[in-house]
Amino acid sequence: MTRKLALILLLVPVALLASVHTVKRVAIVANPKVYDGRCPATLNFTATIFVNHPSFVEYRWERSDGARGPKQRIDIRSAGQGMTDTWTLGSGRQRMVVWERLHVLAPTGISSPEARVRVSCR
Repeated sequence: MTRKLALILLLVPVALLASVHTVKRVAIVANPKVYDGRCPATLNFTATIFVNHPSFVEYRWERSDGARGPKQRIDIRSAGQGMTDTWTLGSGRQRMVVWERLHVLAPTGISSPEARVRVSCR
């Protein structure tokens, strides 16, 4: 086997392993967790993407009503980076449980848990 081929065979698994384990986890919180009041209600979601090493991450927000936000890209240079999204919804006397999550599209395909909010409009 030539040296070039040996080097390629050595580096390819390392590159694949680095891309698979770049994003360690994604956390999310909703504020408020319970809304009881006049509508429309404004819900705030804050997610944090935790990485093993600096990297570019592509993500999008996803909601319980089927809406998906645009793909966004961020350059994360520290252990974690936070981002926020706001959702305004509800009218009349609606009661609902809604959620939002952050889906990391690249370099790994993981999502945060669903951050659920119970909404009661008056």
